[in-house]
Amino acid sequence: MRNKKRDLEFANEQGSALVIALLCLLVLGVTSSAIVFTTQGEMKSSAAYKYSQQAFYIANGGMQRAVLWFNNSYTPHLPSTDYNTMYFPVRYSGSNVLLAGQSGGSAVYPESAVASSFYTSFANQTLQANTKNSGVYDLNATLIKYQPTTFINTSTFATYASAIERWRVTSTGYWRTSANPIGEAQVTATIENDGDTIFPDALWGINGVSLGGTNLIDSYDPRLGPYNPSTNKGYAGSVGSNGTISINGSVEIDGGLFYGPSGSYTQAGGSAIITGGVTPLPAPHYFPPVPSFTVGTTNFDVAGKATAHIPAGSYATVSAKSQSILIFDGGVYYIDTLESLAQAVIHIAGPTTLFIKSGLNLNGQSIINDAGLPSDLTVFYSGTAPVSLEGGTGFYGSLYAPDAPVVLKGNTDFYGSFIGLTVGDSGTPKVHFDQGSLNRNLIQQPFRVVTWSRNVY
Repeated sequence: MRNKKRDLEFANEQGSALVIALLCLLVLGVTSSAIVFTTQGEMKSSAAYKYSQQAFYIANGGMQRAVLWFNNSYTPHLPSTDYNTMYFPVRYSGSNVLLAGQSGGSAVYPESAVASSFYTSFANQTLQANTKNSGVYDLNATLIKYQPTTFINTSTFATYASAIERWRVTSTGYWRTSANPIGEAQVTATIENDGDTIFPDALWGINGVSLGGTNLIDSYDPRLGPYNPSTNKGYAGSVGSNGTISINGSVEIDGGLFYGPSGSYTQAGGSAIITGGVTPLPAPHYFPPVPSFTVGTTNFDVAGKATAHIPAGSYATVSAKSQSILIFDGGVYYIDTLESLAQAVIHIAGPTTLFIKSGLNLNGQSIINDAGLPSDLTVFYSGTAPVSLEGGTGFYGSLYAPDAPVVLKGNTDFYGSFIGLTVGDSGTPKVHFDQGSLNRNLIQQPFRVVTWSRNVY
C-alpha cells in the first residue's frame, strides 16, 4: 500500500519540470527582450547625442566665422540718426535691425550691400570633413545696442566716427542637411566691439604722481551743463600711475586711486580722502606714443594788445605775449612750440586739436574755451620738455603728454583729463574730470563674445 501511494505521488508530479523549464524560458525571453530594447534605446540615444554634438560643432563653427566676419568685413553704420536707439533691440524704419541668414526672414538694415554680404556668408553654409561627414549652419544677427563714438587711429592719432555695437547672434547647426537633419543644435552669443580711451581718468602720471597743497579732484558730465558741486558733480575723478603716487597735503579724490604693480602709494603729510579706495594695478596701463608728425616753418607771433586769429595749419613757433589775445579758429594744428606768456590770453573758438612737437608752455593769464566744453580742446604733445599749465579763469580741455612731466599750476579749475610721464601740482588747483572723455578718442577693440549659450535637439 505504501509503494502504491508513493507511485501515485510521483505520478501527480509528472510534467512539473516542463512547466518550470517553460517559465525559465519565458523569464529569459522577457529579460533578453528587455536587454535588446534597452540596448537599442541606448544605441539610439547615443546616436542622437552624437549627431546633436556634431550639429553643435557645426553651429559653433558658424559662430566663430560670424565673429571673424564682423571684425574683417563689417563697419558700423553711420549716421547714427538712422537708428532709433530708444528701443531694445535697436530699430530702423520701425523694425528691429536684423542681418538675416536663411532661417531669419528678411534683413532689416540700412545698407543692402552689408545685408547681402551677411546672407551670402551665413545662409545655409556647408562645413564638410569628407563625403560622409558634413553639416550646414545658418545665422541671424540682431542689433541690441548702438552707441556712437569717436575712435582714434594709434598710428596717426587721426580720429574717426564710428559706434560701439552689441549684437545677439544665433547660429543654427544641422548635421547632414538643413532640410532633413539627423542632428540639430543652436548657439546664441552676444558679441560686442569696444574701445579703451586714452583719457581714462582725471590725472594719470605714467611714471608717478605727486600732489601737495589743497586739492579737489572729482568729475562732472558736461551733457548736464556746467560743473556744479551740488547738481553736477560725480565720483569718477580717479588718479592713476603705473608707478608711485605720493600725497603731501590736504587732498580729496572723489574717485579711485590706482598705482602700478611695482609702485606704491604714500602719504607724506596732510590728509587724504579717497572715496573710491586705493587699488594696486595688476598690470601697467598702456599709453600709445604720439606718432611723428610734420610741423611748419612759419612763426605766428602776437604781442602787445593785439588780437589775432590763427587758422588751422602747420607752424613753427606760435607765441602770445604781453596782453595779446590769440584766437584758435578751430580745426587741427601742427605746431613745433606753443607758448603763452605774461598777460596773454588764448581763446578756443571751436573744436580744436593741437599737435605740439617740441615745447608747450601755457603760463599766460588764461586759456578760454569759449563754449566751456573740454571736448573742444585736445592737446597731443610728443616732446620731452616739461609742460606747465596755468590759467586764471579755468582750463577746459585734455592733455596727452606721455613723454613729458606735467605740472598744473595756480588756483585754476581744470576741466578735462591730463596725462603725462609724471603729473604734479603747484598751488591749489582743482581738477574736474570730464566723464565724456570715456566715450571719445577710443582705441578700437575687435568684436568678441561676451555671453554664450547652447541648445541641442
